[in-house]
Amino acid sequence: MTSCTEEVDRLQRLFASGELIHPFLEASHFSDVGGGDDGCAHCTSNFADLSAAFALCCGASIPSASPEAEELARDIAGEKLDCRHIILILCDGMGNSVIDEHCSSGTDTSTPSFLRTHNNPARLRAVFPSTTPAALTTLATASWPGSGHGMPGWDLRDKSGCDYPDSPAATHVHLRCLAESIVDVRSGRPAEEVGFGGSDWDNVFVERPWANQIAEQTSPRRRMIYINAYNGDEYQQWGQGKEKKADMKDEVEEEVPTKKRKSSLDGGSDFSSWQMGRPRGPSMEQDVTADEHDEWFDAVKIEETAFDTLGKPEGYDGAISFFRDGAKAAIEHIAQAEADNVSSFVYLYTAHPDKHMHALGVESDEVGRVVRGIEKEIQHIWSSLGTQNNGDGLDCALVVTADHGHVTVKPDEMVQLPANIVACLEYANVGAWGKGRHAYLHCRAGLQQTLRQRWRDAPNGLADTFILLTIEEAADLRLFGPNAVKMEVRPRMGDFVAIAVGRHTLVSPKEASQHKAAQGAHGSLLPEEMHIPFVLCKPESPT
Repeated sequence: MTSCTEEVDRLQRLFASGELIHPFLEASHFSDVGGGDDGCAHCTSNFADLSAAFALCCGASIPSASPEAEELARDIAGEKLDCRHIILILCDGMGNSVIDEHCSSGTDTSTPSFLRTHNNPARLRAVFPSTTPAALTTLATASWPGSGHGMPGWDLRDKSGCDYPDSPAATHVHLRCLAESIVDVRSGRPAEEVGFGGSDWDNVFVERPWANQIAEQTSPRRRMIYINAYNGDEYQQWGQGKEKKADMKDEVEEEVPTKKRKSSLDGGSDFSSWQMGRPRGPSMEQDVTADEHDEWFDAVKIEETAFDTLGKPEGYDGAISFFRDGAKAAIEHIAQAEADNVSSFVYLYTAHPDKHMHALGVESDEVGRVVRGIEKEIQHIWSSLGTQNNGDGLDCALVVTADHGHVTVKPDEMVQLPANIVACLEYANVGAWGKGRHAYLHCRAGLQQTLRQRWRDAPNGLADTFILLTIEEAADLRLFGPNAVKMEVRPRMGDFVAIAVGRHTLVSPKEASQHKAAQGAHGSLLPEEMHIPFVLCKPESPT
C-alpha cells in the first residue's frame, strides 16, 4: 500500500521540478526532499499578501501581514502608503498563461501588449485551492483559505450541532457563498435556516473582512468603491463589511435594467454588505441618504453576460460593454474623489474571461477576443487617469490581477470515481469546472485506510493522475497557508484532498454524461493555475 510518506514525497518532487507550484514556497525549498524545513516561512508573494497589502494601504491593521505584503503595499502606494488613488482590477481566471496565449508580445513594437508590458509574471501566486470562493474570501479578509477563512472551495459540507439518540441535530449542509444568497446547495435553503449565518456570518466565513475596520474608523484614509455585477448578493454584502440584518432574507432586489449603473449601498445581499463594512441602507432605486458610512463607501452594480450567449457575438459584445461600464464608473468615482479632496480605493471585478473559458476552453478564439477587449479597456482607464488634473495626471496606482489561472480539460480527461471508492465515501466534492481538481473526499467512518488502498489499486489510474493526501498532510505542506487549518473549517475539508497533477479532473456521473466538449477548469497546482499577473502602473509608467 502506498504510504502517506510516498505521496508527500511525490508532491515535494513535483514542487522541486516546477511541474506543480506551491502557493508561496519556492522550488528550491523542496529540492532536498525529506531534508526538513529550511526555515523559509514565506518565500514568494501570494494573493493573500496582495489582499493584506491593499488592507494596509486603506488603513486597516493586519497583524499577520508578512514582509511580502508590506513590500507589496509600499510598491503600490509608496513608502508612506499615501498614493492618492488606488484601483484594483480583478479579471476572473486571467492567469499569466491566458495573457501569454492571447495578448501580443510585449517585445512586439508594432502591437505591444499593455498587460504584458506592465506585468511582473513572477511576482504573485494564487491561493490553494486555486478557485474563486477561496480567493475572493482571501481578498476580503487578508487571510488564507482553511487556515484563515472558512471558504476553501465550493459547496463545502458541514453540520451544526451534535446528534443525540433522542435529539438529532440539523442535517449536513453544503455551503455555497458565491450565489445570490449564501445557501445550502443540497436543500436550496438559506444558510441561516440550516444552522449557519448568525448576525455577521461568522460561522460561515470564520474571519471578518478588513473593510469592517475601515467602516469603524471616524476618518478613514480612503473612500472605498466596489464595482461588479454581483453587488447586492449575499457574498458581496459580507465582503464589503455590511452588517447583516435579521430580515435580510425577506428583502427582494429588483431586476437591474440593461446598461444602467446603480448605487448598491443597500447591499441587497449578504456578501456585498459584509464586504463593505456598513449597515444596509435604502433601496437601490431610492436616493441614498448620506450618513457617516455613505460618505466613505459606495458600490456600483454593472450587468453580466448571460451564459447562453457565450461563444456567440452577443457574448463578447456584452462582456466588453459591461466591463466598459465598470471602467467608466471607476474613472468617474476617482474623479469625484479627487474633486472632494479625498483619497480612494476602487475595486473593479469582472467574471471574464473565466466564464468564457469554462464554456469554450482556454485556447478559444472567442476567449482571445474577450481578453484583448478587456486589455483595451484597462489601457483606456490608465490613459484617462493620466489626462486628468489639467493634463498632469493623478497620483494613482493601477493594479491588475486574477484570482487563478485556467487549463482546458477534454472529455476523456474527466474521470469518474470507481464504485469501490464511492462505497467508502459519504461526500465526494468533485466537479468539472474546478472542484474535481482539488477534490475534498469525506469518508465513511473507519474506511480511510480502505480508501487509500483502493485508490492505489484503482484500474483507471487515479494514483497516477492525482495525489491523495490527508488534510493534515496537505496542511503540513502548508498548502493552505503558513498556519494550521482552523478547527471551525476543518470539517468542511473532509478526510482527503485529491490533487490533480495534470489535466485530469474528477467529475460526478451526471457531469460525465453532460460534458461532451472541452471545458476550462482550475483549482489545482499546475503553473497555468497558480501563476497570476501582477500588473502595476504608476504615474511614471507609459500608457
